[in-house]
Amino acid sequence: MRTSANIPASVAAALFFFASGASASDGGRLDSFLKELSGKLDLSRTGVSIVDLRDPAAPLRGGWQDTEIRPAASVIKLNLLAGAYNAVHNGLTFDAKIKIARNNWTGTWNPEEDGIHDPNPPIKLGETWTLGKLTEVMIRRSDNVATNTLMDFLDRKAVTAFVRSAGMSLTYVRHKLSSGTDVDDPDATGYNQMPPYDAATLLMLVAQGKLVSQEASERMYATLAGQLDRELIAAALPGDAVYAGKTGELSAARNDAAIIRAPGREYVLVIYTQLPGGQAKPLIKAIAKAVDEYFSGGK
Repeated sequence: MRTSANIPASVAAALFFFASGASASDGGRLDSFLKELSGKLDLSRTGVSIVDLRDPAAPLRGGWQDTEIRPAASVIKLNLLAGAYNAVHNGLTFDAKIKIARNNWTGTWNPEEDGIHDPNPPIKLGETWTLGKLTEVMIRRSDNVATNTLMDFLDRKAVTAFVRSAGMSLTYVRHKLSSGTDVDDPDATGYNQMPPYDAATLLMLVAQGKLVSQEASERMYATLAGQLDRELIAAALPGDAVYAGKTGELSAARNDAAIIRAPGREYVLVIYTQLPGGQAKPLIKAIAKAVDEYFSGGK
């Protein structure tokens, strides 16, 4: 099983506020589709955000409870991915050396334990890794140690300022991640926050080649396409669809945020559920299947 970043139940409750049932959209067809879907599936503890990118110059948006603040879990790492590319755009290099310190040490998922080949070795305390490799393993295997190290190296406040300026106005990177072992985080300023709508906005910008730069967006997409956790949206897609995304897991939450590309369709799909894995996994797959069938039907 994946090792998730733990938060207490009281924190999960504090991370919840209700906005509208559906986000603003261009045209309303996606909102109508999701409202109809809510009559077939229990979406009461779920947020869904969709961006139709079949016309990249004029994306259409729809959502269901997608501005509610639910635990983002490891989907928050999308912001550090963007922050790393922005830092390189402004003068850093991906060859920059970073030492793995004890204050960032915590439990993290080992894909090999689930029979999934990981081309990168586990991180060890005291090792020196490059910015590029830490960014890669943070996304592809959702490495919590890499994440915490990058929060220090990139400065979470600077990352937050950048993504908010890029359009993710409800997003804040505020605390390091822990799983099994608490981390020393005196700079924590509250709870991490990135609702489905903002996660969809970030991925839309990547898909359009507009996040940092065209080249940076293409490289971010390639990193997301190497995601090793493919149990959720990816598992529900037909063989002609290509998944590039980031999953997240807590004890009572499962999330997935992805760009989907296939013949005749391209879209962003973000699903957050405040449910344990056994309930969340089939629900996320059912939503993803329905959404892809919606686009496959030419709607």
